Amino acid sequence: RALIRGLEVASEKGCIEVEARGDSQLIVRQVTGDWQTKEPRLRELRDRVREVADEFEQFEIQHIPREENWEADELVDQAFSA
Repeated sequence: RALIRGLEVASEKGCIEVEARGDSQLIVRQVTGDWQTKEPRLRELRDRVREVADEFEQFEIQHIPREENWEADELVDQAFSA
């Protein structure tokens, strides 16, 4: 849901290129089609990500291992402590 919302905000702001990074290998691999999405609710979410991503001229998503995602973790901590 966070990825969907992030893409929606980027679209609302007029972005034409988006590069998403996430530490959930499941989400990244399902969105890219590397892994099947068997669970119906996850399939709905995956389809929504693809639908919104298609609005951009360019969309990329890549997996960042959790241990390498410290900067994003710090930003989230700052946002929730404000």
